[in-house]
Amino acid sequence: MLRHLLATAAMVGALSLAAIGAPASAGERQLSAAEIEAALAGNTVNGNWKGTPFKQYFAKDGATTYVAEGSPASEGKWKTDPAKNQYCSWWQGSGWDCYNIFSDGPDSIIWVVPSDGYRSPSALLSGKRL
Repeated sequence: MLRHLLATAAMVGALSLAAIGAPASAGERQLSAAEIEAALAGNTVNGNWKGTPFKQYFAKDGATTYVAEGSPASEGKWKTDPAKNQYCSWWQGSGWDCYNIFSDGPDSIIWVVPSDGYRSPSALLSGKRL
């Protein structure tokens, strides 16, 4: 009986720890190219890229403005790749780079670098808010 109680307690404890350790991203889903366009076009994101706060505006015509804290604004281009369901941006000197975009809520955009899995959560803001 004691062995059964100890085993049950251990199981409950393990389940509790598993629930606590579960990723907050359990409700995340990858956005399609059409969903990325609908979310970004005409709007701004506010996030943090590798320790640097930034804001980025996405014009409906494919132009984009990126403003990292402490740096001047950078002008680039953006589009989506429907074949890969990715967001792609072009910057002078680096060319095109594409990212997977996830969301876990209506005001959430999570950039994911396909090559290394780096993740950058951002808040989606309505309109141009640089």
